[in-house]
Amino acid sequence: MNAADMRVNKTLVRREFWENRSLWIVPLVAIGILTVLSIYMLIAVLVGHSQSINTINMEGNHFQLDNLPDFANADPASVAGIIRASPMMLSGLLFNPMMQIVVFFYLLDSLYAERRDRSILFWRSMPVSDTRTVLAKLATALLAVTAISFVATIAFELILLVLELIMGGVLGVHLWVVLEHPLAFLESWILLAFCLLAQALWYLPYYGWVMLASAWAKKVPFLWAVLTPLGVMFAEAWVFHSGHIAKLVFGHYLRWMGPVFNIEDGIKLRAADVLSSNTDVVTAGSVAQFFASPELWVGVVLAAACVAGAVWLRRNRSEI
Repeated sequence: MNAADMRVNKTLVRREFWENRSLWIVPLVAIGILTVLSIYMLIAVLVGHSQSINTINMEGNHFQLDNLPDFANADPASVAGIIRASPMMLSGLLFNPMMQIVVFFYLLDSLYAERRDRSILFWRSMPVSDTRTVLAKLATALLAVTAISFVATIAFELILLVLELIMGGVLGVHLWVVLEHPLAFLESWILLAFCLLAQALWYLPYYGWVMLASAWAKKVPFLWAVLTPLGVMFAEAWVFHSGHIAKLVFGHYLRWMGPVFNIEDGIKLRAADVLSSNTDVVTAGSVAQFFASPELWVGVVLAAACVAGAVWLRRNRSEI
């Protein structure tokens, strides 16, 4: 691929971010709201401490401010384990689910909206192929899920770290010990980046299907993307009294965790394994196991078929 092709591809991806600002505005707003809430909680703790209030009652939960543990005497292995687990918890509980929802609606509208407002007539006049345009939209989704989720998670983690150091300094619990483990931070960020990338690759068939529904639908692409597979599942249950398709579709959503974390059940990941610095949650063997997974490559093939169908529909489907 020459430099001119690279510039075209970058321009197409930039266009998607320009036209779909929710891809980066939503995580920014989320970080802002979470930061304000965190600062509010910090002020509540500090005010309670300055007024010699030993107990803070927040919605029925009691937090004791006296006899807090001195983290300067904490086990270094436990501290490193907590540091390593923090980005995964922040991403898994906050930013990653949020970005998956944002990307779902972005892909749902990616090929439908340009036919609805007839802007596709303008883009077809440009010297850019349908294949490159559709792949640029898919690449945008992957970048949003991985890069934006990664940056948002790390940014909020660093904000929390600053607030925690302020709180620890006032309460005298010596939370600065976390700064003695820079390698734990680096390991946690590498682990987070790999997990987000692995998840994005694993979810390719979902992304491809949503793009196909967006290219096909003349009205309400959400119904095509959601009700079509649900209808097939209900038909199988009614006719054959089985749920193989449902298990395949919904089970695939979590099975990426099995090969990545080297566990048999992708749902049950022991917290002790994550928090222990002596345990390698992700190893070279688990990485190889993930990329050697037949389910991963079957999903890639299905995604390629869906994307090819979306390309054909964009080329031949008339505007709405």
